[in-house]
Amino acid sequence: MSIPYSLALRQIQPGEPEQGNKTYPVAQFREVMNLSDMAKHMSSHSSKYDKGDVMAVATQLTSCIREQLLLGNKVQLGDLGAFSVSLIADSADNAESFSTALIKRVKVRWEPSSEFKDLLNEASFEYVGTRKAQAEARKAEKELLNQLATTPPDNDTPSGGDDEGGTDLGD
Repeated sequence: MSIPYSLALRQIQPGEPEQGNKTYPVAQFREVMNLSDMAKHMSSHSSKYDKGDVMAVATQLTSCIREQLLLGNKVQLGDLGAFSVSLIADSADNAESFSTALIKRVKVRWEPSSEFKDLLNEASFEYVGTRKAQAEARKAEKELLNQLATTPPDNDTPSGGDDEGGTDLGD
């Protein structure tokens, strides 16, 4: 298993193009795993719980985490980590002039446990190119295959001999 990545050129100092650019890795993903996919995957690990059981628990857990966050609680889930909220808001000149109308977003924060904090020691990496480059390569490959499929064979091309497909072992 390896983490796919591509490379991107980014400004060293955002907003200051005169500072120049550097090349950075960008993590890519092979596929999107939804809850159903994860439940199926989890049940395939010699689990006594089937996909439906895992789906039911995960759906209820999601609902309960959301409920607890809206109550202002932090939810600690062992090796999974902790969930809490943070607020994105416009500032007020002072406490008296602050109102909740200044709050623009409630963000869910995930604080990984030690199980997730240091993936680097276990990770390997595979260069895959950008999604755009991959899409262009797939498109070019399909166009080539379509072109080859619609091109009649060249009858002047030698077939490799006229000895009925046998092997010349040298008498």
